[in-house]
Amino acid sequence: MNTLFTFIAASTTFITVTASAQVILFNGTTVTQKLPVEIFLTEGPIWDIDIPGRTLTAVGQVIQIPASINGVPFTLEGTEKLSPNGATLGSITVADFDRLSDINAIGRDLVNASAGADAGPYRLGPVRSLFSTSEARSNVVGALDRSPATQRVIEDNYFRILINLFNVHQSVLSAEFLGRCGVRTAQGQYPTNPFQLPPRTYWKYPHSTGGTLKSAGTIYVDAAGNEYRIPHDGCVIELAENVTAGKVRSVQKGSDLTPISFVVNETIVTLNQDPRIETKILGIAGAEVDPTVLAASLQVGDEVVVVGYLVGEHMMFGIEIDAPTLYVESMGIIVSADRFTARVDTGLLRWRGQFYPPAGKTLWVQLAGSKKPLAVPFVVDPANGIGTYDMRLDGIDLEVVTALDMVVRDATTGAELHRQHFDFTDSIAP
Repeated sequence: MNTLFTFIAASTTFITVTASAQVILFNGTTVTQKLPVEIFLTEGPIWDIDIPGRTLTAVGQVIQIPASINGVPFTLEGTEKLSPNGATLGSITVADFDRLSDINAIGRDLVNASAGADAGPYRLGPVRSLFSTSEARSNVVGALDRSPATQRVIEDNYFRILINLFNVHQSVLSAEFLGRCGVRTAQGQYPTNPFQLPPRTYWKYPHSTGGTLKSAGTIYVDAAGNEYRIPHDGCVIELAENVTAGKVRSVQKGSDLTPISFVVNETIVTLNQDPRIETKILGIAGAEVDPTVLAASLQVGDEVVVVGYLVGEHMMFGIEIDAPTLYVESMGIIVSADRFTARVDTGLLRWRGQFYPPAGKTLWVQLAGSKKPLAVPFVVDPANGIGTYDMRLDGIDLEVVTALDMVVRDATTGAELHRQHFDFTDSIAP
């Protein structure tokens, strides 16, 4: 999962932008970095979202989300906007900050359109508030964005999805599964008959802390001396970062009312249903695929790694699903290149990757600015047929070369079949 940045204890190694960086707020106010530089970090539950003021509060700090930094629109990482037909519109910015509101997430921003054949709807709505359960159930105090009625919809959404998915996977799940997930009797016991559930009044929605705000940056000031915490080194929103891995025990394709789902260990996994949170599915050789590929290709016995957020301990909503066997022919040739090591002082350039399908093909690399491609040796895993390579070059002028193309050719004719560009600028070290 892309955690976006690693949090470091406050030290002199913390990266900051220069005082000349132009930071503009949503109302057009220009702010400049306070001197001497004062850093801040957050990683904790969200306490408040001020929609008009474009701020997020966590760990006792109010984080001001800027409109732009050096002319580049600022985005909230980990978030996503979808059109009514499911097309991604990028990440949330100050221009559409109200998409963070629980109230809009349960209504206006839902995407009930189908994600494709057998994939089910794109987003049925949130099953967790961005606030803690106790806070989300509270009445509005002052200007805090709380709505018990909205929280009730969120909780009902969780139970509706849970029960629908349990019904199609119950052959591999314990008879106590619904009870463990919060469905209880008037006496607080687990129901004994999944076809005759007790009244909703007695069910216990699993409590959780608020969504996590990860941010890092420095304090800025406006002309009047007002201070703002500007997260120029990153700002991430995530409901949680829970992880499960193992073999798939049961798979169920999506329908008009339910998303695709599967069981790993004793946990039901489905795709994230919150319209504010990004979702990613990775298939063979790390290729990003859409939900229809997951529906068409995932099989019982496949190994998966899922990063997402739990409600309770047994119902998981995946925000990144890594299933390395996912592939359909329409995907064509897949090539990856990652884990770059690039050192200017020694000219060392090293990277690794995979490609598929490798049969009858050769692999090459062409450095930016070079006309001569270099052969890339690879080995094929007999278990899954994926080609894997580990490439190292020395004496490269990494002040000039900052990108490369991976090229796949026909082994017989030499004809180019596929080319993919990779920029490794961020991996270059002095």
